Amino acid sequence: MHVFGLLHLAECEKTAVNVSTNGFDDQVSVYLNNARTLSNSLDLVGFPFTLLTNSGVFLRDLASKGTGLSLDIIDIPFSTEVPTGTHFYSAHFKLDAYRYLASLNEGYCALCDLDMVCFNEPSSSMQNLIKNMIPMCYDISDQVIPSYGIETVVRDLSMIAKIDSEGRWSGGEFISGPPQFFAELVDEIETLYDNYIRNISSVHHVGDEAYTSAALEKLRMKGRYIADAGTIGIVGRYWSAITLHHQKPFSYYNRLFLLHLPADKRFLSKLSNQDIKSLSDIRDGYKKYHRSIARSARKAALFIRSLLKKSVLWCLLGSFPTTW
Repeated sequence: MHVFGLLHLAECEKTAVNVSTNGFDDQVSVYLNNARTLSNSLDLVGFPFTLLTNSGVFLRDLASKGTGLSLDIIDIPFSTEVPTGTHFYSAHFKLDAYRYLASLNEGYCALCDLDMVCFNEPSSSMQNLIKNMIPMCYDISDQVIPSYGIETVVRDLSMIAKIDSEGRWSGGEFISGPPQFFAELVDEIETLYDNYIRNISSVHHVGDEAYTSAALEKLRMKGRYIADAGTIGIVGRYWSAITLHHQKPFSYYNRLFLLHLPADKRFLSKLSNQDIKSLSDIRDGYKKYHRSIARSARKAALFIRSLLKKSVLWCLLGSFPTTW
């Protein structure tokens, strides 16, 4: 399986997601280092990685100044029309990445978000799906529906695709299959993309997940089988932050092949400069980082609790201190 990632640069648009950066250059550096970490981790299991972009010369020059494995970067054409000022602006250009994958002679390929990392060897289930050229996506309905409600998800997908939707939502971090599958996906997206743009101010989520989820549902309605990489333990999205949905303990995610860490881009960026020789190095590094976050969260919770207790006491006494 050849894995691809997308880094579309648009300095004046809203492109940074789930990360605080000190300007555009810092943002690019974080995402590029994320790509290097993903590439390095995939190399440990024998999967090649290529970064697709609209700024190859700039990124290759920036990547050459780093350490670790070299990064395969290629420019591809971008023709998708996205209204300026749109949230998750660059994510919309995944449609162009789909078009590129559809044009390849590769046997099987995947498109992944850059803030992902390989945690374990591919399972026999994953190997069988790849061998039989069966497409995969990552159904995150169990995360989206508790946060926004099933009626909202059904309404949005029905509106975008002009169908009576079942309300299943796919994450944008992982999708795979042979080029023919991506050609079919592009065809479906092109039938509904303009309608998505017309209704962009009304949907609960703006970005590639909306139009891709709608297109995948239309493909399923036509009989196209698409395996869910989440339920069979291939891909998982883990938040090291407060979520609006119930999240499984990290011990579950620790056994997956590919982990999406949207709140941990800084950690993944730093990991790109470390001497990683095995997947266990990655797992151990993240566990250590995760424990430090948990300790900080507990300290913050205890501090807030103490302030609340003091506030209650001050209210009972009828006065507040002039200093903290």
